[in-house]
Amino acid sequence: MKSKALLLNLILLSSVAAFGAGISLSPLVTELVLPPGTAYTGAIYVTNTGDEPVTVEAQVLGFTAPEGIPQFLKPEEDTYPYSGRGLLTLEPTKQRLEPGETATFNYQVQMPEDLDPYGGRYVAAVFTVEPPASEGAQVVIAARVASLFLISPGTDAMPHLKIEAISIRQSDVNPRQVILEATITNDGNAHISSGQIVGHVYVTDEDGYIVDDFQVWTHTMLPGNTYRHEENWTVPEKLPSGTYQFNLDILIFSPVGTEPQRYLITMPVDLNF
Repeated sequence: MKSKALLLNLILLSSVAAFGAGISLSPLVTELVLPPGTAYTGAIYVTNTGDEPVTVEAQVLGFTAPEGIPQFLKPEEDTYPYSGRGLLTLEPTKQRLEPGETATFNYQVQMPEDLDPYGGRYVAAVFTVEPPASEGAQVVIAARVASLFLISPGTDAMPHLKIEAISIRQSDVNPRQVILEATITNDGNAHISSGQIVGHVYVTDEDGYIVDDFQVWTHTMLPGNTYRHEENWTVPEKLPSGTYQFNLDILIFSPVGTEPQRYLITMPVDLNF
């Protein structure tokens, strides 16, 4: 069964790059609740874990994550309505680090009084790390690492999942491998993360008995993001050919004090082995 981690995918993009560059970065992800008109200050720490000096340059970029992996947006191409590129400031924007040295980049996040559209904002502090060129070297490879900010204006902002185009089919290679696919869209105005989704598929036979069940995994979704989700179920060898009901039960928990969103979907499928 294919499992997609939620916030883990966001973290991995930063941590893998950081190790390759010989630096460490903290924090990798910051989740904030900032009502309109409020601000928050903090610091990001970058440590040179390598044996050579490096130069670190900081930049603020908006991002989306349609597949759970951040895609940083160039300023001139940043049309994402929930981009927070203008909300984050960094000081300084460039530092040189000796081996073992840690640099502090102070930041401030300022949520404007008027949010249009109202909802979450998503921004990254992106650090470009460039090692010194060695004698005789022709190419110097710069690495990028990022600290991600997931910002909510409060309880009026919440995710809402739309599940469409559900299909269930047997694999052409192995008929006991069943592939479930669906198009999932977060058409709400805030991101949804790991603790907010609980999903299961219960498979029943023609008499209504549960013959198997498995958990549904998805990943962190930002508002306005859509992706094609896939799950794989291996049919137990004891099950014969026949019609089976696939019962999808998903709970999406919203902020405290609001009712969860629930999906109950049943699909009959003929399976032949």
